[in-house]
Amino acid sequence: MSGIGKDATITSPVGKGDEEVLPSEGEGALRRKSLLTMPNGSPTKIYPGLEDNTLKKKPSKYTNGSTYLHVLDALADLTQRCAQRHATLGLVMVAVGYLGVFIKLISCRSSPKKAYLVHQAPDSNNFVKKVGKSLDDAAARPTRGKIASAILKFAAALAREDSAERKMSKLLMKFGDLALETFLLHQMLESGSPAVLIAIFTIVVASNALICAVMMFVPYKRAPRAETFVDILFDFLIAIACPMLTLVYCLSTFTFDREKFAINLQVFPAGWFEQSASVVADPVQTAVIYKSLKSLRIMSALDLFSRMGVNGTLCFRLRNVVDLIHNPTKQQSSVYPKRSRVGAAALGIFSAVLIVFVEESMRTSSLACEPHPECVVNARRWVSAENGSLTQCPCVTMIDRDVAPKTYTEWENPTNVTEKLTHLAATGDLQTIQVTNRYLGELPEELRRCNGLKHLSLEYTHTQALPTWIKEFTKLEYLHVESKFTSPMTVLPDDMFDDMSSLTFMHFAAFMTMTKLPSFQGLTNLR
Repeated sequence: MSGIGKDATITSPVGKGDEEVLPSEGEGALRRKSLLTMPNGSPTKIYPGLEDNTLKKKPSKYTNGSTYLHVLDALADLTQRCAQRHATLGLVMVAVGYLGVFIKLISCRSSPKKAYLVHQAPDSNNFVKKVGKSLDDAAARPTRGKIASAILKFAAALAREDSAERKMSKLLMKFGDLALETFLLHQMLESGSPAVLIAIFTIVVASNALICAVMMFVPYKRAPRAETFVDILFDFLIAIACPMLTLVYCLSTFTFDREKFAINLQVFPAGWFEQSASVVADPVQTAVIYKSLKSLRIMSALDLFSRMGVNGTLCFRLRNVVDLIHNPTKQQSSVYPKRSRVGAAALGIFSAVLIVFVEESMRTSSLACEPHPECVVNARRWVSAENGSLTQCPCVTMIDRDVAPKTYTEWENPTNVTEKLTHLAATGDLQTIQVTNRYLGELPEELRRCNGLKHLSLEYTHTQALPTWIKEFTKLEYLHVESKFTSPMTVLPDDMFDDMSSLTFMHFAAFMTMTKLPSFQGLTNLR
C-alpha cells in the first residue's frame, strides 16, 4: 500500500448476532467487501449508505407479458449445457479409443496364446479384398447405369490397398489433417498466445507438410513404415505434445509472491477481497496464462470438431501400428502416391504460405500495438497498419495500473486513459480491461464494439456512472468496480444485469452515495 491514508485505522469486524460492525476507514484506505456472498446472489454485507430496503429486487422482467424472454434464457442455458455434454462425450470417446488401443497392445503381447488368437481372427485385408471384388462384379453388370457403374468402380478402387485412388484419398485426408492443424494455429494467433508457442506450433505444422512431400520420393521398400511413423509422430506432437508444452510454459513462467499473500491473509479479515490470490498475482502474467490455457478448452462446435479430429486421427493410426506389430506383412504398399509432383508442390506451397502468414501476422500486429504499451495481449493478426495510426491495434487485454502513487497529487489527478481506451477499443477485440488509479470519467462509446468483453476491472478511476449500454456486454464474466471516496459511483443502470447470465464474479466497493442497486434477477451463474 502507498503512504496515502496512513492515518486510517483498520479494525476487524465484530459480530453482534446477525449484525456486523464495519471498520472505520479514512481517505485512501482500501475498503473491499463483496456485496454478494450467498450462492443465490443475495447481498449479505452492505456498505454505509446502502440500506437494506434499497436492495429489494425489482419485479422480474418476465412479469409484464414477456414470457418469451424466459423461454429464450432457458434455451440459452440448455444450449450451453448441451455443448458441455457434447464436449464431455467427445473426450470420453477419445479416451475410450486410446484405452482400446492400449488394451489391444497389452493383451496381444502378454500371452502368446492371445497373440495366436489375434492372428487367427478374420483378416480385415481379406475382407476388404472380398468387398472390392464384389464391387467390381457389381460395376461390370450391364444393368447398371453409367453413373452407378462409375461410383462402384471408384469404391472398388478405394478398397484396393495399392490403388492410385486409395493413395490419393489418403493424400486428401492429409490435407484435411493440415486444415485442422491450421485452424488450431489460427485460434492461437487470435487469442494472442505467446510467440514461442506459436513459433513451435507453426514449425510442427509446416514440417508435417514438408516431410510428407519428401516421403513421396522415398524408395518403395522403405516407404510404408517410414510414412506411418512420420504420420504418428506429427499427430502426437499436435494432439498431445503441444498442449503439454503450453502447460509447461505456463508453469515455468508464472511467479507468485507467497510472502505478500501470507501478509494479506494475516492482515485482512476472512472474506475480504484482499485474501484472494488474484490480488497478489501479476496481472500481466495472469492475463497471458489465462489466454494460453483457455486456448486448450473446448468452447465451440469448431473447437470440438478440431480436437476430436486430431485425437481421432492419432487413435486410428495407433491402432494401425498395433496391427502392424502383430502382422508386419499387413502393409506392403506406401501410404501416399509416389513421385506425385502436384501433391508435393501443393504441400510445399502450403508450408511456405503458412510460414509467411504467421510471420506477417506477428510482425504487423506488433507494429500496430507498439504505441500502446498498455496492451499486454494482442491478437496476432495480419493488419495493414498505417504510419502513425493509433486505432489498428487488435488489442485483447489492456492493463494500466498504478498500485502505489507517490504523491497526493498523483492520487487525486491521475493520468487520463479515456483516449487510450478509445484507441484500443476501435477494432472491437478487447476482452479484458484492468485500470487502477487512472482517470476514466466515463466509458467511451467505442467500447460498445467490444461485444466479447469478459473482464472489466475499474479501481479508483473517478468513474461515477456506467452508461446505459453496459448491459450489452452479455459475455461479461468478471466485474470489479471500486470507487474513490472523493468521486464515488452514483448510479448504475436499472437493467444492467438483466442479460448478464455469464457473470460469475462481481465486486463493488465504496459506493458511498448510492441508494439503489439494479436487480440481480439475471445473474444466474454467480459463484
